Amino acid sequence: MRLTEQNVKELIIETSMKKAVFVYFYMDAPECEATTVALKKAISDDNEFIALAEANVQDKVSQAIAMQLGLQSVPALIVMQQGRPAAALQGDEIVSKLDETIKEYMPSLAELLLKEALELEEKGEIAQAKAKAKAAFAEDEKNNATKLILARLCIKDKALDEAHTLLDNPGRELSEDQDYKDLISALTLAEQAAESPEIKELERKFKEDENNAQIAVEYAVALSDAGKKAQALEILFNILKKDLSEEKIKKTFLDMLNTMSGDPLQKEYRRKLYTIMY
Repeated sequence: MRLTEQNVKELIIETSMKKAVFVYFYMDAPECEATTVALKKAISDDNEFIALAEANVQDKVSQAIAMQLGLQSVPALIVMQQGRPAAALQGDEIVSKLDETIKEYMPSLAELLLKEALELEEKGEIAQAKAKAKAAFAEDEKNNATKLILARLCIKDKALDEAHTLLDNPGRELSEDQDYKDLISALTLAEQAAESPEIKELERKFKEDENNAQIAVEYAVALSDAGKKAQALEILFNILKKDLSEEKIKKTFLDMLNTMSGDPLQKEYRRKLYTIMY
């Protein structure tokens, strides 16, 4: 976008509060041509994280800003962030250092994955959100903010064992964080719900008659709903190992797997099922 008197405040101040603005000072001259081409190729108009503002110093507005910034020659590139200059490149170093400079102001893979996770969470797609957050955490396991978001999604998805793994042994700094304390409370409540009298009663009935398909299904579904998915799958799989013709058991087993997108248990138990089927 070309810098003009009308948009100078919007680009340099307002837009730079949301993302980095690469203000490129140049003139219509051969010494600027290669740099102009490189910048336009590297930063598209639809870039979500970086904006390119073209400032031709032959225009009065751009010339005035260049003087304010103390620029002595063109081409020059000033990175504006939060309304202030954050970095500067001049001459040939604009092209030679362009890639590393852009990378510095682009989000990491972990940040992009986490952004997707939060968007999915907002849509109510918790299992998919958890899978994205898990991938983000794998990219940056030292990031406590990502760890807490993943733990929250695990609790929402009733993956309580996973939440425990994330929240156990937090260290001094994390243990004092209010978000961490809130998640511990949420996990405690979820675990209490998982030990409800209804589940205890179904457990008793199942132990008395482990070959009863109806009771096995009810117990497995209750366990899955309470976050004990591994235990639920194992109960159903053990029955299928003995009798693969149990259609109700097989359907419930597959239904559970189909709701576990991104969960390692999904691959594990699909592989187990294929083993006994073929």
